[in-house]
Amino acid sequence: MEKVKILIIAGGDIEDYSFARSYADDSDYIICADRGISHARAMSLVPDLIVGDFDSASKEDMHYYQDKNIIFKSFPSKKDKTDTELALDIAIEKNPREIYIIGGTGNRLDHTLANIHLLYYGLQKKIAISLITSTQKIYLIDKEITLKGEKGNFVSLIPFSLEVHGVTTKGLEYPLNEAVLYSGSSYGISNVMTASTASICIKAGFLLVIQVLKE
Repeated sequence: MEKVKILIIAGGDIEDYSFARSYADDSDYIICADRGISHARAMSLVPDLIVGDFDSASKEDMHYYQDKNIIFKSFPSKKDKTDTELALDIAIEKNPREIYIIGGTGNRLDHTLANIHLLYYGLQKKIAISLITSTQKIYLIDKEITLKGEKGNFVSLIPFSLEVHGVTTKGLEYPLNEAVLYSGSSYGISNVMTASTASICIKAGFLLVIQVLKE
């Protein structure tokens, strides 16, 4: 059985619904996390599952999807996980090929950082997870990744562990070969793709890879 792609729609900022819709079209299963249902409704999407404590979802949006007989999975407001992590738990249980998270960033820096850290959760489960906005894609790697985009895209490499060893890149303007990147330094910021693809591989540690699609 072919593994599915899962889209999680969280309640953060989505400034461009056209990009978000493209990921919805590419996904086999859609989970909304609490206020993410407002984004889903704005895109006329029918999710497969809606989860959360529903402290931020509007009653109007909830009634809209209840009338469509969408499954709701409710959690108490006093809980140890964010609504996005609860959605991710359910997504990982399905052992998918890939998980996209949109609406995972915004003016709540604490939530944005927490969602970036959820990428490590996926890495532990050996499931590719990407945090995506209309302007950037955020990945966490412990081995390698090939990026697809456009010549001129910025790519930033930020250590997630204290040190990242054996960093080698191809297709970037400022190449690295068996480099060591250290937490607390901005050394890996704003490299540039020289073609439509670029590759980054590492030998030890955890590395955040942020591809800026447009400014």
